[in-house]
Amino acid sequence: MTRDQLLRELDLLPEVLDFWIVEFGDCGFVPAADGGFDAPAVRMAFFLKRLLREEGFTLWGARRRLQGCDFSNAPQASTRARSEQEAAVDEAGSRTRELIALLDEHLQNCP
Repeated sequence: MTRDQLLRELDLLPEVLDFWIVEFGDCGFVPAADGGFDAPAVRMAFFLKRLLREEGFTLWGARRRLQGCDFSNAPQASTRARSEQEAAVDEAGSRTRELIALLDEHLQNCP
């Protein structure tokens, strides 16, 4: 995943992502050689956002929580059937991302 894609998916400012790279680089949160992020780093980024933004962890607490986590394997898909509401939310999110991409493209082509 490219840096810009990750920033959009996480709804983060570039400065925040750069800070996370510095703070959590020793935990394995580093971009690949091409500047993008591989699947384990992407999973770690989503986990970091949840810890820091949603659960209120401190940087120290998040670092401790990351110890022993293995982000190299994707989580197994749930056997629980998705509800219609979950499917609708996913579809709305997908459409929103498409609209944002179209708007970004349009704005880049404006004088």
